[in-house]
Amino acid sequence: METNRIAAQVSDVRAKINNFLLQELQSRGISGLAPSHGAILHHLFHNDVVAMKDLAKAIRRDKSTITPLIKKLIASGYVEKISSSHDQRSSLVRLTQKGEELRPVFMEISEKLLSRIWHGIETKEQQEVLRILKKIGTNF
Repeated sequence: METNRIAAQVSDVRAKINNFLLQELQSRGISGLAPSHGAILHHLFHNDVVAMKDLAKAIRRDKSTITPLIKKLIASGYVEKISSSHDQRSSLVRLTQKGEELRPVFMEISEKLLSRIWHGIETKEQQEVLRILKKIGTNF
């Protein structure tokens, strides 16, 4: 195996995962979402109201990166922005009812994705893959 193709292999897997997620959303008639919204929604499923800066930190993205993603989620009706009662400069986000209704679908798609990813791979191998990927990540 050519180890110099690691970046291409990781990129290929990511593209396949994104395509899988888009197909799953489309098959359920869900529009206005992209795979890049997943981490935001996941965090909001576990936190009622989150400051934009805290959300950016939690999903390890720059605030300038998540701002357009949040705007798209707002436009699609999945989240809403509210003002902080403590700091008028701080924007808070939370799920709308429509966003909350995504929770079971999100969980179902996540389970299906993980099942696809780990198909035929033993638990010990799964742990080894994660260990190595984390180690690679720390190199950056």
